[in-house]
Amino acid sequence: MTDYSPGVRQLAHEIGLDAYHVAHAVRFASRNFARVQVTTGISLDQYRRLLTQDRHAIAIIANLAMRHAGRREDAQLLMDIYKAAVGRLPYEPPIHTGVGTVPECHGHPYVQQAVRILTAAGLPPIHTDGVRELRPGFQVVSDDAGDLPGWVFIAPDPGAKTRTGFAGGDLGYLAVMRWAGWGVITDRLPGDLYAACHPDHRYNPFPTAPTS
Repeated sequence: MTDYSPGVRQLAHEIGLDAYHVAHAVRFASRNFARVQVTTGISLDQYRRLLTQDRHAIAIIANLAMRHAGRREDAQLLMDIYKAAVGRLPYEPPIHTGVGTVPECHGHPYVQQAVRILTAAGLPPIHTDGVRELRPGFQVVSDDAGDLPGWVFIAPDPGAKTRTGFAGGDLGYLAVMRWAGWGVITDRLPGDLYAACHPDHRYNPFPTAPTS
């Protein structure tokens, strides 16, 4: 069995592929894209530096790996999530009040960014007037007390468990936010919520669990 480097294995874990596909993508990208100066011997530290300093290079490698695995829809999904996370979508429609969050959280910038990322991943946002649920979907809210700057909380949509692919299942929400560069807590919180932390606040402590 091939002994892949820690960086290759880490990326494979984050996008849910066999490391073989990621190693192939790294080799291909290194030969064909001038900006991707990595090899299959990439260390975990090198991978993490690329993840923070050159996410575009990592997005290229992940896209190629998904395509090599025959998962073209997920390959495009990774790019869509990446573009939403860094503000590179060709067109970003406004998020209307009550879409993806309750009206009182609508103006929160991190809530809006999380809603945009999850929507780019093809996940359905809730539509609500603040009292009634007009259309089911995921819901993102901020910390009411303001004690956890940078953190948002996500309630998955009711149909999450039946979906497959990179963003499928309840854990698909964590996969999407982690791929977007946010810190996440892997355990559900009270109220069946997931917690995600904006990259600018990733090292802010959470009182109940560490981020990943």
